Amino acid sequence: MKKRFIPLLFLTLTSAFLLSTTAEAVTTNQWYTKASSFKKIEKAAKKKNKPYILFFYTDWCGYCKKMNKNYLSKEKIRHILSKYYRIKINPEEGEAEGHLAEKKGVRGFPDFRVVHPNGISIKVHPFKRSGSLTLKEFIQELEAALKGES
Repeated sequence: MKKRFIPLLFLTLTSAFLLSTTAEAVTTNQWYTKASSFKKIEKAAKKKNKPYILFFYTDWCGYCKKMNKNYLSKEKIRHILSKYYRIKINPEEGEAEGHLAEKKGVRGFPDFRVVHPNGISIKVHPFKRSGSLTLKEFIQELEAALKGES
């Protein structure tokens, strides 16, 4: 009986370990949308020593809709962002999402940031008092933020 128990225990523990590590894996192929994914994104970005994208929005925000339509949905932007971990959070979707927005000091929407492994956060905002940025200007600001230039 003991001889059967040890291999079974080993197999169970090994399976549990493999399932837990694969469940933690994140990819640059998608936007993550839950606060529960935030720590995974942050950890993966630090491990790769690369910045990640943190985007706070709400469903009712007109500028958030314009940001999605005029910038984030464009192929050039999607191509740039596809190389980075990214997470978009609607603080109104749950308590954890609201706490994350509060912790990050979100004061308005949209709040689009490039966060570097050293903790420096650079906001990229296409809507200025003088008018909206062109797609080209937004790309320039985004690329500068990704390089750590503000």
